[in-house]
Amino acid sequence: MKGKFYDYLKKFTENIKTNRKLQIGLAILLAFVLVLCYFLFIRSPSSNNQDEGQQSVITSSAEAYASNLESKLENVLSQVKGAGEVSVLVTLGSGFEYVYATEEEIRETSSGTTTTSTIILVSGEPVLVKEIYPEINGVLVSATGADDISVKVNLITAIQTVIDVANEDITILTRV
Repeated sequence: MKGKFYDYLKKFTENIKTNRKLQIGLAILLAFVLVLCYFLFIRSPSSNNQDEGQQSVITSSAEAYASNLESKLENVLSQVKGAGEVSVLVTLGSGFEYVYATEEEIRETSSGTTTTSTIILVSGEPVLVKEIYPEINGVLVSATGADDISVKVNLITAIQTVIDVANEDITILTRV
């Protein structure tokens, strides 16, 4: 039994050395297995996982920013007299924008001037000059005391004080 397997393995390896199609097929198979292993074992899963009763989801920095704003607003707005229980939803227009340090090179040739812009790297990383926060498209608040007009006005005033958002981008609803 051992001899037959050894002979088969020896014949197979000789086949690999001479057959180009078999080499390519095995390379593709190996690449597929490596990609599969990467997604199954190395990369963090993007699906929801239960962690001590909480769902942890991999989020982008913009989603984390919106979530942080929502929780801070909920904490502040729930302290407004008469507001009661409060829930907040913040919608963003885009993600973060990053401005990196650049170096410009101006060359004059016979056909005109050309400008080349290159991002400056330090230790292989781009140098961040400015981080532009996402624009807030709207804020939705549901509060148990929102049927009282003075509570509604106080909630709007508080939101405008905490974040710079136009009055027409704020919606206050009565929570049931």
